[in-house]
Amino acid sequence: MKEMNVFFEMHRDIEILRRRAIAEYWNDNQSDDVIAQLSLRQLSHLVTIEKLGSCSLQTVMRHTGLSKSAVSAAVDKMVRLGLLSRIENPENRREILIGVLPAVRTHLENIDRRFRHLVTGIFQKECTEAEMTEIAGVSALIVEKLKKYDLK
Repeated sequence: MKEMNVFFEMHRDIEILRRRAIAEYWNDNQSDDVIAQLSLRQLSHLVTIEKLGSCSLQTVMRHTGLSKSAVSAAVDKMVRLGLLSRIENPENRREILIGVLPAVRTHLENIDRRFRHLVTGIFQKECTEAEMTEIAGVSALIVEKLKKYDLK
């Protein structure tokens, strides 16, 4: 699958930009009571949880690579800070779902806005209008294919 190498290289580069957006936001918002209480890694995990939507601790473990005790401790802290909620899974009462509370969504939207600004700035500087249209089309196809799978 040599032809896929460029896709994976692009993904790594985009991931670096996403991490940069999170780090810049974290650095710029150390005066905010909530953000200042999170480590950069915890903020990154919060972004991941928000993208996943309501999910189990097991799902958070799978996507962060953290142990069960580390995920539990991180989630406990974020619940205490009013960033996350725990709710009973309506489909399985023995399972607890983790979700991002509305109060923190502004921070996450600002991170996403910063990330989009970084990526868009590069593409606008480096690409023609025709290339931008082609990138948008290929990106839409990738998203369409990925939506067929349960990424949780």
